[in-house]
Formats: sequence, C-alpha cells, structure tokens
Amino acid sequence: MPIPTLKLFNATIEDVNLVPAQLTKDTVEQKNQEIDDLTEMMMRCLENADVEDFIGLCAKCKENIIGHENGCKALGALYHVNCFVCQKCRDPLVKKPFYHTDGLTYCEKDYLDTLEKCDVCEEHIKERILRAVDKQYHPECFKCTDCSNCLDGVPFTLDSNNNVLCVQCYNKKFAYTCAACNNLIVSEDGAETYRIIAMDKDFHVSCYKCEVCDVKFSNDEGQGCYPHNERLLCHAHYKEAVAQ
Repeated sequence: MPIPTLKLFNATIEDVNLVPAQLTKDTVEQKNQEIDDLTEMMMRCLENADVEDFIGLCAKCKENIIGHENGCKALGALYHVNCFVCQKCRDPLVKKPFYHTDGLTYCEKDYLDTLEKCDVCEEHIKERILRAVDKQYHPECFKCTDCSNCLDGVPFTLDSNNNVLCVQCYNKKFAYTCAACNNLIVSEDGAETYRIIAMDKDFHVSCYKCEVCDVKFSNDEGQGCYPHNERLLCHAHYKEAVAQ
C-alpha cells in the first residue's frame, strides 16, 4: 500500500525595514526639490543674519527660528521644537527616540505599532520576519509544536489540525512501525514509499521476507507469504512448520 508523500514546507525570511533616525532612499524628484529648498533657505538665512538670536529656518514650516530654546537639530536640518513632532500622535520628538521612514517621522511607540507582530509571542518584529503558513514570527519563536526545536531554516510539515511539526516528530506520531525491524516506515527524500500489511501488521517492503531463510516474498506462484503461528514463512518453510 503506498504511503502518502509527506508534504514539506519551508519558511521565508525577510528583513524588517526598521530605520531609526535615518533617511530612506528618495526619488530624483525629491532630491531636486531638496536642493531647491536648501538654496532658498540659504538665501533667507543670509537675509536674516542680523536678526538677534536668529538660529536658522525651520525645515518644516520655513519660518525663522529665534532663540536656541525654540529650535532643535535632527536629520541634518533645523526645526522649531513644535514642528519636529510625531506624524501620528503629534507629540514633540525633542530628546526622544524617533524613526524616520518614507519621509515621515514617528515617535518610537507609533512607529513600532506599524510593525507586524509575532503570532506566538505577540511582540513587534523589529529585525527578521519569518513567514510560514500565512503567519509571521520571530525566527526564534517558530518551533515544532511537540519538541519545541526551532524550525528557522528547517523543513516542516503540518498535522490535520495545522499544528507545525518537524519531520522527525511528525513521523514519530503518524508513521507506521515495521513489525520486523521496529523502525518507522517513512518516505526518504520525498520519494513515494510503500508498506506491506500482513497479519494485521505493517512491514517495510524490504522486511517482508521469510523469517527463516530471508527469501523475499513476491506475487509469483509459490513465492508468496505463508503465515504460520504469527511468523512470515516462505512456502518451503511453511510446509516444514506444518509437518512438525
């Protein structure tokens, strides 16, 4: 009887685009606009050079920053304290961790909330994402349901309840055991394998042979299996056993 080929899966790994306090790659048009804005700001800075306590122009609102307490420097530019805020919650970001991505700046909490969460520990995934069975995981959280071994980079399979199992645990739970050698009857390298059923027991094809002379059984006339007293015997040894 053929044994269904074990369906193996492989997880995929992605790097999270987590870029604290750094600019992401911009388009050519954005770069050109930045150059134009910078030129304009330089001209305006020259015009306001004599203004008392003038620090520079805010990169966001383009207005004068007067007084050091009202300005801050971030991402290589100057901002009003009240202009350098989280894109989502609008809280000021001065002296706080922040993240800059796709041209937008976020406080740490709001940026992390945009990240995917691990299906196991439910924590944000900040570095590498392991994707498997339509879910996402920290690589170290993706483990075999039975033995808890990490399956990062390891082929795995699913049981009927979609529990994730390593191949070894799956075979221990579901594979048949050969009555002759007591080893599991499993597919090797994904190839189709067969088991022989005789006397309500399971056997490897290679183990299905006479227990006396090791002659393998076949469908040829006189070459079949002749069970006797729970033993697998060829025709010759069957006759000897019956005669005793």
